[in-house]
Amino acid sequence: MPMRGARFGGATDRINMSATNVGYQIAQYFTVAAMAAVVFDYCLTLPQEVQLIWRKKWGVIRIAFTLTRYATLMGTAMTTYAAVTDRSRSKYTTCATFNDVSYSSHLISIIAAEGLLIFRTLAFWHQNKKLMVWLLVLAAFSIIGAVGVPKVVNALHFNDPPVANRTSCLFGSGKVSVIQYGFLITYELVLMILTIYKRFSFYKGTRGRLATILYRDGMIYMTCIIMTSFANILIAVVIPGTYSNILDAPQLVIHGVLASRILLNLRHESHRSDSAIIGEIFPMADIRSTPEGHSVVFVNTNPGSVVEG
Repeated sequence: MPMRGARFGGATDRINMSATNVGYQIAQYFTVAAMAAVVFDYCLTLPQEVQLIWRKKWGVIRIAFTLTRYATLMGTAMTTYAAVTDRSRSKYTTCATFNDVSYSSHLISIIAAEGLLIFRTLAFWHQNKKLMVWLLVLAAFSIIGAVGVPKVVNALHFNDPPVANRTSCLFGSGKVSVIQYGFLITYELVLMILTIYKRFSFYKGTRGRLATILYRDGMIYMTCIIMTSFANILIAVVIPGTYSNILDAPQLVIHGVLASRILLNLRHESHRSDSAIIGEIFPMADIRSTPEGHSVVFVNTNPGSVVEG
């Protein structure tokens, strides 16, 4: 009987080890696929970026686009490296530094992508200054909460140092990521509600192409982010930890790719449109000619005040 018990225990250990390896392997597949997708999209849209972005002067929107574009590439590449390499024998300090840089690139990419979405929402609301202040305050609160609350939660759990050293180099994330996704979903829902409200209260009879692109691309972006964030929450709560990073890189790629394409689509449409078409975009928009082409000007409700887009 003891021999049978030992054999049964050994078989159980092998099954558990096999399940663990399967979890890591599936996460690796998803991560590598995300890396391939972001590189493929970059190659497809690079000519548009050169034509529509590089020839523009540096400004807030171009900075946000550049950070979104290249921080996404960097973050996805680092996540892919962490997924496909064996770092079990790496030093704790080396892994910690690598993870900090990778996390920072993820954070910068997502913040910049959300910044582009805020600009899109403000354009849809005709550069409403009160809304801009409110959205920026809410964004700051969400960032502080998404970064700070998980650190507080982690600080309240006193792990044994040897355990921490072993796990820090493993490819995975903890359940604390649920907090970060919760803040992200909340912010996306706010932007989605604002977009839907403005669409049906102000643009109900408008058929301009740019208004359609603003609404369509924004809704696609926010829907994909909300759905992926919900999926990440379910993975973190329900599925074993070895599967925790299945949608980590895909979520980052969705942020970067869709946010970049929103701006590229708008620039492409305004670049090829003439005054008559752009005049249909918004009931409160005007068109001005510039050396670089046509420029959309949003007219505020305040007399004599205009904001150029």
